[in-house]
Amino acid sequence: MAAAGAFVPAAAVDVSAFRLKVIAHESDQLPWAAANHLAEAAGENGLRVEPELADRPGEQSPGTAAPGLLVMPLRSLATQVPALEVLELPFFFSGINAVHQAFDNDLGKLLREQARQRGWELLALWDEGMHVLSGNRRYDRAINLTGMEFILLRPDPIAEKQFKAFDAWTRSAQPKTREQLLRECKIGSRSASLQQLWYERLDRVHLDVSLTEHRYQGWVVIAPVTAWNKRSETDRAALVKALSAMTPWQRADAQRREDEALQKLEDSGMQVRKLTVEQRAEFQKRLPAWDALLSDSLAPSLRQRLVAAATAGVISRASDKKALPKSKPETPGR
Repeated sequence: MAAAGAFVPAAAVDVSAFRLKVIAHESDQLPWAAANHLAEAAGENGLRVEPELADRPGEQSPGTAAPGLLVMPLRSLATQVPALEVLELPFFFSGINAVHQAFDNDLGKLLREQARQRGWELLALWDEGMHVLSGNRRYDRAINLTGMEFILLRPDPIAEKQFKAFDAWTRSAQPKTREQLLRECKIGSRSASLQQLWYERLDRVHLDVSLTEHRYQGWVVIAPVTAWNKRSETDRAALVKALSAMTPWQRADAQRREDEALQKLEDSGMQVRKLTVEQRAEFQKRLPAWDALLSDSLAPSLRQRLVAAATAGVISRASDKKALPKSKPETPGR
């Protein structure tokens, strides 16, 4: 298990400590860097945070205590807290700044309430980026997705509904190596952040990347409610303060990584395509009503509340008439 040295004030020998488990594959990925930055910010607030990478399968040490904090992909927590799917709605947010505006206000409060009901204290949302589309066809036009296959590397009901609306197919795959993934993607296309596309080295098999920026990809910082409630108010306040203080840094770091990944993909020969306002609107027209895309396990009234909270002050009703849809429009047939 890898661990990082957290910053601790010289005189703070007996300061409280949080074990922070980062559910990521590699130590050079974005969440690990953010976890170590959090450790520094917490140290400045008299608190010790000890990041560690999650054990690989078969490497779990016997008797290891449960971590007080975790960092995991948003999609992973959404399997337990389906209300979080509102952050993944395709072509809903105009960009990553709109996600920030929603989460930093009413939507964030509602999602924290929902997470708490499922046993998790949702402490922070860390950016990775917005999804783009990669393949051997230009995907800046909705019609071009017709009949195409997109590879999913994990269960993702939002993606399945999204691509069905675009008359495209999805196929689940579990490649054990990058080479196996590349063989899958010689025919299949991908939807992911720019960092993920570069990590997968899809430039080796794909010709085009379309900057659809259609769906948010992020990480959550969470704590089990039972463990969180046992912490002193001082410890909780210090951690929340550290997380708040590092938010601008984390968002800037994520954007820098996305920009660098895009440049690498372009330098490797991929054709980069941006969407016009009209092209984006064409994608939106093909989608069902927003609340119909959310999990069926959510009560209809909660789905409507989530969409309303995400919409408030973020999406212009003048430019997006689907801000608060009253009924589900017809989905194009397959």
